[in-house]
Amino acid sequence: MSKLNSNTSRLAMTAAALVSLPASVQAQEGQEGLSQDDAENGNVIVVTARSREENIQDVPLAITAVTAEDLERKSIENLSDVARFTAGFSFESLGGGNAAPTIRGQSAIDTGGREQPTATFFDGVYLPRSWLVDAGTSNLQRIEIVKGPQSARFGRNAFSGAINFIPNKANTFENSLQASATYGNYDRFDVGGNFNLVLEDDILAVAGSFSHSEFDGSWRNDHPFANAGISPGTEGRVGGRDNQSYSLGFVMKPSDRVTLEAAYYHFDRDEESPAQEFLNTGRGDGNCGTVINGNSRLFCGEFPGTGDAVTIEPRSFSRQSEVNLVRANANFELTDSLDLNYTLGMINGETLSAVSAEADTVNCGTILPPFIILGGVSLCNFQAAPLGSVDYTSHEARLTFDNGDNLRFAIGGFYLDGEDDSFFVSANQPALSATNLTPLNITPITSGPLTSFFPIIPGEFANFVLGQDTVTTEVHAIFGELGVAFNDGRTRVSAEGRYTSEEISSATLAASETFKFFTPRVTLEHDVNDDMLIYASAARGVKAGGFNGAVVGGNTSPVFTFDEESNWTYEIGSKNTILDGRGTLNVAAFYTDWKNQQVNAADPNGNILTTAITRNLGNSRVWGVELESAIDLTDNLTVDLSGSYTDAKFKDGTVDQVFATFSFPNTAP
Repeated sequence: MSKLNSNTSRLAMTAAALVSLPASVQAQEGQEGLSQDDAENGNVIVVTARSREENIQDVPLAITAVTAEDLERKSIENLSDVARFTAGFSFESLGGGNAAPTIRGQSAIDTGGREQPTATFFDGVYLPRSWLVDAGTSNLQRIEIVKGPQSARFGRNAFSGAINFIPNKANTFENSLQASATYGNYDRFDVGGNFNLVLEDDILAVAGSFSHSEFDGSWRNDHPFANAGISPGTEGRVGGRDNQSYSLGFVMKPSDRVTLEAAYYHFDRDEESPAQEFLNTGRGDGNCGTVINGNSRLFCGEFPGTGDAVTIEPRSFSRQSEVNLVRANANFELTDSLDLNYTLGMINGETLSAVSAEADTVNCGTILPPFIILGGVSLCNFQAAPLGSVDYTSHEARLTFDNGDNLRFAIGGFYLDGEDDSFFVSANQPALSATNLTPLNITPITSGPLTSFFPIIPGEFANFVLGQDTVTTEVHAIFGELGVAFNDGRTRVSAEGRYTSEEISSATLAASETFKFFTPRVTLEHDVNDDMLIYASAARGVKAGGFNGAVVGGNTSPVFTFDEESNWTYEIGSKNTILDGRGTLNVAAFYTDWKNQQVNAADPNGNILTTAITRNLGNSRVWGVELESAIDLTDNLTVDLSGSYTDAKFKDGTVDQVFATFSFPNTAP
């Protein structure tokens, strides 16, 4: 989808000059983990990728931090924008509210699956579904993109890396107020703001935020009923939104050694269908490759372009969701060297979406042709997924020892309990006409067995349930870290590991499975001088397994359960401060050995009506290099440079059966 930054006029209003504190003050007041030299450097970017506040140049990880200043200066509004400025990271927002964040080319084969290889967090609270991961950029302090397996620290499914949204929080040392508004063409209007109010100096403060964003869309919709006012749906142009969020939190310091904080966040998103077109390979829209039942299942060459307009069914929409998130944290300084930290996270939300699956969104009938429908009516097909809700609660306790000398260690435990209700509805309803402008109904109404297969009775296929499940997830984990410094602190070795037991249960399938795995990381780092850090690391990542609900034979089938996939990643890198502190230059090279890859495949039992299932059939290797640099040429002019090269390939012997889904028994390629 094209962006509108170049032709959108903006009007921004700031209600107060105290938008943020100088970095040096922040470091001295709230970031005790930084050195005095760091605290005096106003260009320091502080990250918490290792559960403590550190200068990003001192962290032996390939990590990109997009600060609040970056968000404003670069007009960053979502993760797609973040990807444009981050080496080794890409983001694709897919139809139906699904999303695919990808680090180092390690994407999920099943983009609509429950779990993704890149774990996403909001201030350390795990976001369990893909429709939650693009949380927007309102009221954020920064976004951290941590590359490489982070399962030892972040836990489940940080297989290729992790994304952490860090919001602005209450502080006890400065009152502040900020407000802004944006007005532009195509009904663009944004308004928002945040505040911090110190009720008692260094003891108690409250903070809050509000944001509203609406926009008619970037693309013209050529559908004849684009302006018919159908709701919910895509009204007028394509890619519009009507989103709002708000938050309220507090921080309390009843003593010098105790800090308590809690915050509530609410996100309400109403997003229209993105600009997209369907190539129906099942009906022969492909132009090369595997041929099944006379139809080409692959497309070769460049995909057809959409130009300045698309034709989107007005009844389709990408995402309507409402999410509530609570985070609470308590930190106790037991001694000068020993801290105890506890974090509670709660998230619940629901979503629905309905995206047209028709190659011809005006006349429809490309999924269920009129000649097989009783009465010859033309039905429009909508893929309504994801639909459902999530309700997750997590607890983490961590005991950390750090005397500022040559030894640091941490131990802790983690518990997560969650429920995930999901539906997949294939909605087939009459095409729009001057006399039929009825909004889409995606409520499941099919009941009982089908009474007819040919010709099809329209009512029986109105809202046909293709998938429905309630999955509960219970995770227990223990983790630890040990770091030792040598050579006057210039050389450091650290080891961390996490043992995880993850139980997944399906109410619909009456099945339960427990996956157990260990995810270590070992790092060697050395300060060549005050401005140059070199490091090497080896880390293991694991992504959980699950169930194949559509497999023939149900839980008696040997492929009813698919196992976790794993990788070992080896990385070397260098972090450099250049030009007397006015710039940074960071380089990393990595190699990933990916095993038991979860790929889409045909059911080996040979039922031609079974949709693709997930099996552990893949082994891959991925290698690449990444470079990121930022240079302050003047006080008001900064040059950023980022780039990456990634080479990802399946290894010999990998079985690819995705295009055998509709083949006959024993004919899988």
